[in-house]
Amino acid sequence: MSVSRQLPDYPILLSGVAAPVAKGLREMGLPVTELHDDLAQLSGYQSSSWNLLLVGSQKTFNERDLQLLSHCRIPLVDLAEFTSQKAEARTRDELNQKSTFGIEQFNAAFVIRLKDKLQQTGGTWMRLSDYPYPYQGVICYGEAIPGEDFREFSNVMSPLPVPLEQLHLHAEADWEARSNTETAQQFRVDLVSSYRQGLPVSLTSINSRNEFQTLLQNIKLDRKQFPLVWVTSLSTFFRWWNLRRELSVSINRRNAGWETIISGQFEGFHPGLQIWKGKHSATVALTRGVNEIRDELLALAMNQERHPGGFTAHWAGSKSSVYPIGWKKTAASAAS
Repeated sequence: MSVSRQLPDYPILLSGVAAPVAKGLREMGLPVTELHDDLAQLSGYQSSSWNLLLVGSQKTFNERDLQLLSHCRIPLVDLAEFTSQKAEARTRDELNQKSTFGIEQFNAAFVIRLKDKLQQTGGTWMRLSDYPYPYQGVICYGEAIPGEDFREFSNVMSPLPVPLEQLHLHAEADWEARSNTETAQQFRVDLVSSYRQGLPVSLTSINSRNEFQTLLQNIKLDRKQFPLVWVTSLSTFFRWWNLRRELSVSINRRNAGWETIISGQFEGFHPGLQIWKGKHSATVALTRGVNEIRDELLALAMNQERHPGGFTAHWAGSKSSVYPIGWKKTAASAAS
């Protein structure tokens, strides 16, 4: 007889999910773990308050696995329904054959639909923050390394899942070429807009914090426009991202909050957990070991400009836009 053991609420379980999608979910900080080819490792487990199993559109189960899923009573989401607007999820009885709607793709729209689906099943959208706590954005300097070929540096040394060029602002080049009131205004708008959306920025012309402060003075931008921005070297941001992707988080719902267990090498950084409720989110600090997060202490705030999957989800897919609808209206105050 198997011993009954409880699954933690998170990480979310993956079975047969397309490799690019599984990688994308990890990069954006969603707690996920992949099951092996079959579901034997679930034998003897009972769900706690909530669990979720994401099934790839091309994944099939045999009769034994289907019976095991029924025994565990884990909510199941067939990613086949995310492959197109007309696609439909397979029923449990149809999971013995592949979906005919194609293969799931990781992009900005996919993440939005996944968040909505997860919340419909009773779950909460939670992920590791893109930046160390309490930062809500980053501006990097020191990109130019003497003796390094730029293409090699950006394509080989960068651990980010997006091209380094994505972090550059056209407004910076315009300001460098023609420093005047117009280019300064656009530079201010782009810097503040990137921060409000949680998008990282790398300034190619800046090599130190002092130079960054001088730049702010020259373009007449008040640092209060991005109070929680992390100003650091690009190499430090790379080091953080490498450490972040190795962090492991287990989360369980308790009576009045959450209990999290985080493991990994922080090396001076303080990871944060972003918790979403609808269009509102809060970020809390995580320390090594067990953390208790009480609902009453969550400082939830509206986050319409930020993608719930962070900057990697924001930029994922060819149709993703650097600027969301209405961004000019919200960022215009920074240019005045």
